Amino acid sequence: MLQRINAEPVERCPECGNLVKKVISAPNVVSGKAHLTTDKNAEQKGFTKYKRAGKGVYEKTAGKGPKYISGD
Repeated sequence: MLQRINAEPVERCPECGNLVKKVISAPNVVSGKAHLTTDKNAEQKGFTKYKRAGKGVYEKTAGKGPKYISGD
């Protein structure tokens, strides 16, 4: 059973009832750009994707929503 490090500890396995102990393992690290969401995939999944166009201004690259957003 996987848990976040800050989750309440579980004393017994929910499936078999045996006692358990917390084991800390290495994190899953992704390198390269293969994990980045493409514009096409984001739009197909119903998301809107923006890229930075200037200081505090972002331009839409995929999906529904305003063409630009800014912090002003």
